[in-house]
Amino acid sequence: MTQFHRFYKVAVPALLCALAATIPATAQKGGDNDPDRDVKGGQFPAGWSVRPDRGTSDQIKFGAADGVYHFEMGPAGTFYRSDWTKSGDYKFSARLTQKAAPSHPISYGLMIGGSDLAGPKQTYSYFLVRNQGEYFIANREGDGRPSTVVGWTANPVIVKQGSDGRQTNTLGIQVEGDNVIFSVNGKEVTRLPKSKVHADGLNGFRIGHNLDVDVDQVSR
Repeated sequence: MTQFHRFYKVAVPALLCALAATIPATAQKGGDNDPDRDVKGGQFPAGWSVRPDRGTSDQIKFGAADGVYHFEMGPAGTFYRSDWTKSGDYKFSARLTQKAAPSHPISYGLMIGGSDLAGPKQTYSYFLVRNQGEYFIANREGDGRPSTVVGWTANPVIVKQGSDGRQTNTLGIQVEGDNVIFSVNGKEVTRLPKSKVHADGLNGFRIGHNLDVDVDQVSR
């Protein structure tokens, strides 16, 4: 073995190890380039609960005044209350306003068909929009990843984020017989067989991490 080869065999691995040590652990593991921000919360309006995706409810600020719900998110969360329960035919809608531009597309919207939201067998469906003018529908069952029902789909009826970072849309879900009809700003964007989603159960909201969102004009 030449002197060069001996140097290469010893020095290069050592150099790579040294470089790796300078990289944050989250980056080495594929990590989170948009960590949950530090929000001081935990006090919610009477009757409301949240299931955060990570951490605790103390990292989420949620208030209500004059018919407007205010959400300041650290981790993403699913919000619900026990007396917001629907089955059979019903309508559920609300106007949601993203108040500031996110660092990347982050979604928010309505939750239906919720059960065991505080336990290990949580079940619900959600209907979301995001700043690029797209909607998404998925089911969550247990602690696994949600299963996509309708992937991100652009639709011209969805108002996109403005230059000021704000975005306002009214989302609606109507259960009618064997159909579940999803609308934005009063226009149907898709409909699904009731068997494809969870429709009977708790209703509420699903708000993505690091967002500031106001919700008003709730109808249920």
